[in-house]
Amino acid sequence: MNKKCSQCATPAILQMGNNRLCVDCYSKFQQANSLQYIQLASLYNQALDHIDEVAGLPVTGGRLNIPKPITLNTGRTVYNNIRVNNSVIGTINTGNIKKLDVMMSVMRSEGNQELANLLQQLTQAILDSADLKSSDKESAIEWLSFLSNQVLIEETERQPRIIKTAISTLEKIVSNVGSIASIWSAAKPFLETLI
Repeated sequence: MNKKCSQCATPAILQMGNNRLCVDCYSKFQQANSLQYIQLASLYNQALDHIDEVAGLPVTGGRLNIPKPITLNTGRTVYNNIRVNNSVIGTINTGNIKKLDVMMSVMRSEGNQELANLLQQLTQAILDSADLKSSDKESAIEWLSFLSNQVLIEETERQPRIIKTAISTLEKIVSNVGSIASIWSAAKPFLETLI
């Protein structure tokens, strides 16, 4: 099929009715169908729940399986405070990086610029370090994410024992890595004020 897609100018791969579609347009068509199925299945399940309720039966919940949407990161993820290289992407939880990035922005907006800068430098040094195993990087980022969260919550809500564990674990991971040790020694006193 050497014809063009009826929706754009790229070559078509299949024909649906009178329309020829390329890979991208077919993918969009399938996504639209999936969204429509989710809407209809939700309405169907809701109607059955109402019928059960009116009939005096216990509401048994959804009858049709509604798949959770899959979100793929197809573009470059943009962080305001942290630079993540492609070589690190598969080895760390980018959700923790995103949380850290957001928390740093909040710290800055609340006037805690110095700590936000130290956490940014420490996070970046951990991500960029060639001397840390990927499991150590992941662990360090998880603990930094936890500590950053503790900075932003009320003092009465903080978890001092876990904060101590986080600080000592981070110290074990990063204190012997030359490119990170000096940043850690500057950040540690700020983090210890959380205890």
